[in-house]
Amino acid sequence: MFPSFTASDSSDLLATFRYQAAPMNLNQHQAHALMEQNGAVVIDVRTPEEYHEGHIEGAYLMPLAELYQHHELSVLKARDTPVLLYCRSGRRSGLAMHDLARLGFKYLMNMGGVLTWEYGLTTDEPQLPFAEAVARVTPLQDKF
Repeated sequence: MFPSFTASDSSDLLATFRYQAAPMNLNQHQAHALMEQNGAVVIDVRTPEEYHEGHIEGAYLMPLAELYQHHELSVLKARDTPVLLYCRSGRRSGLAMHDLARLGFKYLMNMGGVLTWEYGLTTDEPQLPFAEAVARVTPLQDKF
């Protein structure tokens, strides 16, 4: 038999979670719990076509091929905002995570890809401008 996974709420999943100033991988359950707590901004590094077919709710599109052209990245770096990155399978988001780390970004997390995402996708655009979403991120207390 396979082990079962159960948690009563997102705080259970994040009980031992700690942000790291180095790139780290998260499983999708931890990532979802972190999103529920508004503990990170979510960036999709897939192509615009992939994003518009369905993306994680609240995710901002910054394709890997254009990632470094986005002036919004300066907002993330200035605030040391925790970032959850994803793509289709986790490969492109892993590349983006390590590239951003080399550029001095902190608290970068690769949550893999939408291929294994169990929490549903949307085609709705995020409601907040990126800078406002970054400003509203509330890192989990005592987790740095």
